[in-house]
Amino acid sequence: MMEAFLAVTGKVAVILIFIVVGYVTVRCGVFSQKGLGEITSLLLYVVTPCLIVDSFLSAESGSLDAWSLFLGFALPAVSMFMSIAGSYLFFKKEEPNRRKVLRFALIFCNVGFMGVPLVQGIVGAQGVLYSSFFIVVFNVISWTYGYTMMGGGKIRIKTLLLNPGVIGLVIGLPLYFFNIRLPELIASPIEMMSAVNTPMAMLVVGGYIARVKWKEFISDIAVYKMAFLRLIIAPALYLAVALLVRPNETLLLSSVIQAATPVAANTVLFAVQFKGDAELASKSIAVTTALSVITIPLFTILTQVLM
Repeated sequence: MMEAFLAVTGKVAVILIFIVVGYVTVRCGVFSQKGLGEITSLLLYVVTPCLIVDSFLSAESGSLDAWSLFLGFALPAVSMFMSIAGSYLFFKKEEPNRRKVLRFALIFCNVGFMGVPLVQGIVGAQGVLYSSFFIVVFNVISWTYGYTMMGGGKIRIKTLLLNPGVIGLVIGLPLYFFNIRLPELIASPIEMMSAVNTPMAMLVVGGYIARVKWKEFISDIAVYKMAFLRLIIAPALYLAVALLVRPNETLLLSSVIQAATPVAANTVLFAVQFKGDAELASKSIAVTTALSVITIPLFTILTQVLM
């Protein structure tokens, strides 16, 4: 078990190195906040769809049956609805502007930027395929419930249907089910574009962490309360429910890794967009990302043992 723990920790440590590089480059002025925003947009709208499509192109034909397809969507939805329900039990004494950020941070985890690179490294291409379902569920719920909760007003159907996760799935699923092989001229750029997801995404996470002053990391108890709920309680409850359903091992492990990820980058993006507490959102991402270096390997090993 120790060898497995060290192997997973090593993969997470590689991710952490990219985060540190992102932190240093922003602190040294190599990347500006505007530059980080532009990289984030590139990751969201170009790299993420390519990654999802590439996962379907790499998947073994016939490996995805109807039951696994159903569970691929149902289990992430269960995970997020449990977090939504639990969020109403906490942070009641916080002022409204802080409360909605803390609740959003508890509900929405980093299934794309951090979850997919980890699944890709630990589980492999088949795991990324299942991860794409989690990304779609995340996008649907974050652009409906999360969008309105953070102050976005009415839901825009166009934004909901044209989000990166849905686009990637709409393109990738037919290619998989009809066993369509794209020409190398098209497939190769998609594969190469998807390969930059891990380093670029972690550079962005490091950049957001660089925005927060170190002394503020230890002064906000609510952030650590949220971190405990996000990194320990939420994935533990999800793992317990998932084990009752008994999905295949690849789906179970990949979804647990994603459910155990830290606070989503959307927390900052939405907070900035809707004039919320962006500093609190940045602290939430920073603290949970740092602590997840310990908690994600623990949940990965625990899931492997229970399987």
